Amino acid sequence: MKTMDIKITDDEALVLFELLTRFTEEGLFGFEDQAEMRAVWNLQAVLEAAVSGPFLPNYKVILAEARDRLRDEGNLTNADAEQEKGRLALWLDPEQIQFLANEWRKIPKETPETIRKQWGEVAFRAMAALHKAGIKHAPELPQSGEELQVEE
Repeated sequence: MKTMDIKITDDEALVLFELLTRFTEEGLFGFEDQAEMRAVWNLQAVLEAAVSGPFLPNYKVILAEARDRLRDEGNLTNADAEQEKGRLALWLDPEQIQFLANEWRKIPKETPETIRKQWGEVAFRAMAALHKAGIKHAPELPQSGEELQVEE
């Protein structure tokens, strides 16, 4: 895969990091400060100068191919691929799915990585199901000291 170098300022990197961290933790993409909007605009300008795809007549094809290359291995949200793997549909109420999407954040940091990864995959699938159903999900972040207790 071809790579490129892009240049942004330290301030832009810090502001973008905070914006993206908030997005990945809360599932909401919104600007808290005008500086975040400016950093996104600046990044868009840098990318616009670096890529040619948006200006080509077959841009949609190029974009689809890029998305295919970037997806997680196994395309975790593709219904046909899931069925081919023998995975079952799990019919839950939206509130139950939101519960699953939230619980993984409560797992103690000392929990084995394999368990944390499994919970992360369940949470990802739960959030994808909500998104596909058009249901907005507002993640509940654990309060300090609130963690899921795991017995060993």
